[in-house]
Amino acid sequence: MAHSIPSRAAIAAVFLLLFCSISPSQEVSRQKDTATNVGVHHYVRAKDPKWYAKRLVPLRQDLVEIDQQIRAMREARKDGRGTTGAINLDKAPEGVNADADLTLLQQRRTEVLQRISKIEDDARRNELAPGAIRAEESSAEGGTVFVASDDAPISSPEIAETQESLRQEKEHLERAENEVNLLKRKLDLDKRTVYSNPQYTSRQSGTAKLAVTQGQIAAKQDEIQQTQQKIGDLEERLQDLKLNSSKNGTKAEASTVIKVEEKNEAYWRKQFAEIHYKIRMTQSELDVLQRELNEGLLIYDPNPQKAMRENVTRNNINAHRQAIEDKKKELIELRRQLSDLEDELRHAGGDPGWSRE
Repeated sequence: MAHSIPSRAAIAAVFLLLFCSISPSQEVSRQKDTATNVGVHHYVRAKDPKWYAKRLVPLRQDLVEIDQQIRAMREARKDGRGTTGAINLDKAPEGVNADADLTLLQQRRTEVLQRISKIEDDARRNELAPGAIRAEESSAEGGTVFVASDDAPISSPEIAETQESLRQEKEHLERAENEVNLLKRKLDLDKRTVYSNPQYTSRQSGTAKLAVTQGQIAAKQDEIQQTQQKIGDLEERLQDLKLNSSKNGTKAEASTVIKVEEKNEAYWRKQFAEIHYKIRMTQSELDVLQRELNEGLLIYDPNPQKAMRENVTRNNINAHRQAIEDKKKELIELRRQLSDLEDELRHAGGDPGWSRE
């Protein structure tokens, strides 16, 4: 028993020495981490008043234009100008009559107000003062343009890489939106073809074709949403990198080294994939334009004002014919570029298989 007491005291002394020896080092490390984090300020887009103002300004401008149109239509109805049965051939009416036009404008106004309200609610949830956003809106309305910081001097390879990724994602988004627009136009034409057949309910091939196109549109819309999310994340990361780069005093240095891209297999396949994609999309749009023209020559618009206007002016028909001629010229030019690229590959001694899709 007498030996156990010194043993416990010795153990307690050892633990005390260990604690005293480890604690200062941990405290120093914690202080270093705190000092490091103090100088880092992460950019959060949801906390940036400029980001909200950039989205609100065009919506408020649309709202002003809609209000002006509604006011003009109501004043025209008061003095009798809106009650005439004449058709304005210089302007395509949206509705069947003046009342329908006014209803459509009011619906558009409600939609714009809902979008503005949603953005303002998001700002309030992120604890942004309305005055800060209004100040940014006023600077934009007063002539100050929102300038993207993508053209700022590059201060690090990480910023350059993020900018390149952002450029690629924006290009991807533009292509996906064009593809969705083309698929929707094709779906509209296919619907009219299928439903114009009195026996369309007994024929499954037509409805199956429509279902395939609808599935493609849904997949592309999901792709667009994912790409928009990626663009938002990349923009936030880019602002974060530039913010910390400027706060750390990092200066951009002009690079005197010009990077020459090696013309290997990956390079040639990328070039040919680009030109093949452009040819394929141009050909698809040409086919849709031709179908729309053929339909426009045979089918009248259910809106009597639009039908009368088109019968007199034929603006839609002429616009489609001009668009078809332009697309044909564009297709010829793209095929010429493809031929030139094949010649360039051949002169460079590349494998002809690299030019295939």
